[in-house]
Amino acid sequence: MKILKLILIVCFSILCSLTSCSQKKSNVGIEIESIDSIPSNIDGGFCTFYESSNKMNNNNYIMVNDLASKAYMMINHHLEEFVLVSNKNDDFYYSNQNFSLKVSIDQTESEDSSNESYHMKGVLVLEDLNKNKREIRIFGDCGW
Repeated sequence: MKILKLILIVCFSILCSLTSCSQKKSNVGIEIESIDSIPSNIDGGFCTFYESSNKMNNNNYIMVNDLASKAYMMINHHLEEFVLVSNKNDDFYYSNQNFSLKVSIDQTESEDSSNESYHMKGVLVLEDLNKNKREIRIFGDCGW
């Protein structure tokens, strides 16, 4: 009887370890941090993106772009620069040597009648070379 219990425990342990190893961990290797100032490479108009509307007043940006051609994010304690690869409607695809980035805008509203500044909401999806992903709901402001 003791041998049967031992065999069951060993089999159960092996099964548990195999299933836990096969599960994909979606946030491993990707730590998104705030940027507290606009990168000096940006000259002119830009967009700032936040993880929540509360962080908009504190300048805690998770992404900044220069109106779509270059984007910047602080990832794993390093400022990453992305280049726009393509865009289709309100989906913007960026990449660099370490990550791919997709920004999907699903709501936009003008701040004033001149259309020189506007607010938006959307989703940011960041993926590293190991296929680890982070998906974040974002709020943004753009202006000239």
